[in-house]
Amino acid sequence: MDDPDDTVPRPLFESGPDAEWVDASAPRTMSVLSPVMIDALRRLAPADGEAPDLLEVVACCLRLREPLLLSVAVGHWVWPLTLYPHPWLYRAPVDWWQAPPAGLWNARLLACEPPAVDAPTPARGGRKRVLPPCHYPLGGLLWSLALLGPRQGLLRALSDHELFRVIDPDREPAAAQSSGALGSAVARLRDAAAGLAEIARWPGMDPMRAARLLNGLYLQGLLVTQDGPLDRDIGGPAWSDTVPSRWPMQGTYVPPPPRRWFRR
Repeated sequence: MDDPDDTVPRPLFESGPDAEWVDASAPRTMSVLSPVMIDALRRLAPADGEAPDLLEVVACCLRLREPLLLSVAVGHWVWPLTLYPHPWLYRAPVDWWQAPPAGLWNARLLACEPPAVDAPTPARGGRKRVLPPCHYPLGGLLWSLALLGPRQGLLRALSDHELFRVIDPDREPAAAQSSGALGSAVARLRDAAAGLAEIARWPGMDPMRAARLLNGLYLQGLLVTQDGPLDRDIGGPAWSDTVPSRWPMQGTYVPPPPRRWFRR
C-alpha cells in the first residue's frame, strides 16, 4: 500500500483559515485509531478548543506504541509526518534531523489520523540497515522537535519528577553527537542525576534549554529517574481496518462540538 500524498508538503491555504478539524482533509485510509489512543488524544486537547500540544501528541504515540500520521503546519506549509514507534522510523518528505524546516518553533498540529502507509520492513545491506525512500530513523525527528519545536517547558510525564539521569546515550546518534553545552549536559547526566533547576545553571544552559534537553532525552528513551524507568509499557495498540474514521472516532463515540483549530 502506498500514498504519495503523505510525502509531499502542501500549502496551508488549501485547508482555509477557518477550517474545522474534520475539514482539514478527507480520510485517506480505512484504518481507525484505537480507543486507547482516542481517549489519550482527547485528554490532551485544551479546553479552549486549540490543537493539542504537538510534542505531547508525539509522546503519546510513543507511549502507546501506535503509529500516527500527523499533519504539522510550519510557516505556510503543512508537513505530513508518519510515526512508526515499533520499527523506530518515520516517513516524511525530508529528514528533519538533517534539514529541519525554518520556523519550527511555530509548528502546530493540524490533524492526526492512522497512517496511510504500513510500516516498512527495512532491508539489510551488509551490516547497515537500508531504509526505503522517505523513511528515516525516528530519533532524529524527536530530537529536532524537542530542541527546535514550539514546546518550551517539560512534558507532562516529566513534571512530577525531580532528578533525572541519562542511560546509554550512544544508542541514539542524535543524542550521542550533541556538541557544546548540550553534549556536556548529556555527559554529566550520564555520570550523575540532576534536576531541572540544577541543569539550567550549567554552562551554556538556561531553564528553557534544560527542559528541551530533558524532553528530547525522554522521547528517545534515554532518560530515567531515581525511582526507575519512565512510562512503563501499558500495552500495545488495538486498531483495526474496518471503518473509515478520524479523531474523534465517528460512529463509535459521540463526538464533541466542532472545535476550530485556527485563529482568525
